[in-house]
Amino acid sequence: MIVQIKLNMPEKSYVKDPQETRLGMAILTSSIDLIDSIGFENITFKKLALEVGTTEASIYRYFENKYQLLLYLYAWYWAFMNYRITTETFHLHSSKEKLDYAINMLISREESNVPISMINQHKLYSIIENEGIKSILTKNIDTVNQTGAFSNYKEIVSQLSAWIKDISPSFPYPNMLVTTIIEGAHMQHYFAEHLPRLTNTEDNQDTVKQFYQLLLTTMLNTSKK
Repeated sequence: MIVQIKLNMPEKSYVKDPQETRLGMAILTSSIDLIDSIGFENITFKKLALEVGTTEASIYRYFENKYQLLLYLYAWYWAFMNYRITTETFHLHSSKEKLDYAINMLISREESNVPISMINQHKLYSIIENEGIKSILTKNIDTVNQTGAFSNYKEIVSQLSAWIKDISPSFPYPNMLVTTIIEGAHMQHYFAEHLPRLTNTEDNQDTVKQFYQLLLTTMLNTSKK
């Protein structure tokens, strides 16, 4: 069953929230397809308008520029992952079970069991993996941060860090561990696809998942000694 959900997005991440209209959702869908196909550097609102079958002026009614569009996709992804972690770990009892489940979700390329209307999860994950860091590595990061674009990502890190502290109260670097695992997994997936000599790959093995699960376990066990 296809599910339609409306996620709460930072107001400054758009001119008009595309989730509210059919055209807006078409813009999101087409932007995901286009960025995945040609890359963020090569996308223009003229190309996007042709993909959607609308005008450039219509795109500008939703986003000021393509960077704001990328920020919106970035914020939407983390809002969706936050939603998934909250709903899918609700039935689990221990902090370890919840942490393991959430980490596995965040570092794997597996899609949600619940398909989301009009959003290609695989392509969106690829964009976050390949282009998402560009949302952060900008001279205007302090101004962008004030818009709330990273609020859902921060909530995820805070929640996983709290579970780590439950498991190993003496571990001093929970936030660093969480972000290292998430961002490192994205980079290692990228290396595996484009620069395989910078990582380790094995046929029919998700070595990225295995490595970061081992890293998490080792770090927490070491801190208990």
